[in-house]
Amino acid sequence: MSRRLAALFALIVVVAAAGETQPMNNVLDNRTPMREALAAAEQSTERDLDQLQEGTARADVLGRLGMLYHAQDMLEPAEAAYRRALAEHPHWRWHYLLAVVLGDRGATGDAIAAYQETLATLPKDDPSRWLAHYRLGLLLLLEGDHRTAAEALGEARASRPESAALLAALGDAAVAAEDFETALALFRKAAALAPNAGRIAYKLALVQRRRGDIEAAQRWLAKRNPHAAPVEDPLLLEVAELSLSPKFFIKAGERAWERGERDDALAAWRKAAALAPEDADAGLVYAHALGMAGQREASLAEVRRVLALHPDAARAWYLLAHALRDAEDAREAIDAAQKSLRLADDDTARTLLAALLMRTGSFEEAATHYRTLAERQPDAAYYAYWLGLANLGAQTCPAALAPLRKALRQQPNWGQAHVALARAEALCGSEEERRLALAKSLRLAAASNSVDTRLTVAFAQLGLGSLLSAKEAAEADLPHPDAAMLNDAAEQGVAPAKPFAAGSPWWLPAELAAAADDPHGMHTLSDVPR
Repeated sequence: MSRRLAALFALIVVVAAAGETQPMNNVLDNRTPMREALAAAEQSTERDLDQLQEGTARADVLGRLGMLYHAQDMLEPAEAAYRRALAEHPHWRWHYLLAVVLGDRGATGDAIAAYQETLATLPKDDPSRWLAHYRLGLLLLLEGDHRTAAEALGEARASRPESAALLAALGDAAVAAEDFETALALFRKAAALAPNAGRIAYKLALVQRRRGDIEAAQRWLAKRNPHAAPVEDPLLLEVAELSLSPKFFIKAGERAWERGERDDALAAWRKAAALAPEDADAGLVYAHALGMAGQREASLAEVRRVLALHPDAARAWYLLAHALRDAEDAREAIDAAQKSLRLADDDTARTLLAALLMRTGSFEEAATHYRTLAERQPDAAYYAYWLGLANLGAQTCPAALAPLRKALRQQPNWGQAHVALARAEALCGSEEERRLALAKSLRLAAASNSVDTRLTVAFAQLGLGSLLSAKEAAEADLPHPDAAMLNDAAEQGVAPAKPFAAGSPWWLPAELAAAADDPHGMHTLSDVPR
């Protein structure tokens, strides 16, 4: 940071601190500390301009003011300040920052022109050239000009051959050109460089699907998450250091998180919570991020701090329940989820509560919540499926058949639902339905030979009275809990009370799964017979 920039920042902090007894919010009127800070910066800028004659120095003063606006996410005044700086002296950094602002405002064509001006004024050996080429390429892709985009991205690759984000963008350009083999190679290399970037995994899954390799597509799909490959941009980091707004830090954290830069995101959200300690949103975003980063105790502490200040914050009770969802004793998590739901009738809280009730074996109560969710979202196969599972857990098997069948009509290749329905039909279906369940279970086992599909065949055999066949099939997979349950039932000549053993992970919705790579629990078998 330059000496003048540091002095300006120090001035802003002093002015903001002088007004810190007033509430900080997003309304930029003359009463807020932020408005006072910005007014002081504007006055300081005008004083400097009155004293400066040389264009480079004047551009520096105006550009710094633009960076200050930019840091508060005030894009219109930031654009105006950057344009004034460029009128004084066309330095590449003001072209670059103007391009970023124009892109954020959706003015893609003007942003492309600004990046082209950046490259025209940047020294050939400047390390920032690759970032300008990279961001230009992204915008050209957005405009549908994949050939020019590939050229710009190729220029960037010459100096950053190991950038996962850049390789992924080149892969996008190859996909746009329908060169799927090149795209596959680029995405694979990007994934190797940034293995936690689930967006790259998702791109790989799409390319593999286009190539017809469904099995490979499913493997990559299981690794998807919302994180992109990281990109370090020193100039934008310099902008971020000038932020005075918790809202800016929240947004900056979101952008960093999306890029896969978790440490930077956590730092931004920590600043937001520290800047506005009584702001529930800032504290809860930070708490949720801590939980996602595996810092469970720190997340709990932050949630409890917010709840002490805002006991009626429904989202805080939800996050408390979410943080405690895997605690050995689920009672506090259930209580927190119920409080959240009483404060705000939110489907996310209701889903978590239903999942917690499934975990504790409170199947009837879980079924009431899944029924409500299924009625509200009739096109969601997920809720129909779990309504069926809750009914099976409550030993109301006939009531499980309709929602499970509905889930499969909506998600025909959902292998998990096929297994559950086949077992349910073997338990309480008609004679014809039991025969069909056996045929279906044999096709399932042929399509995906696993302990679950093999035991589903044994279930169907038991449902048709083939006790010896069911027992032999179950014994082959002992000591699996479902196999033990089936073996005991076959010896007694009765059907099991439920299709899965007590404590089976089949009773745990995706919200509680240890490895919830698939946020909706829709694990698929691409070739399940319909």
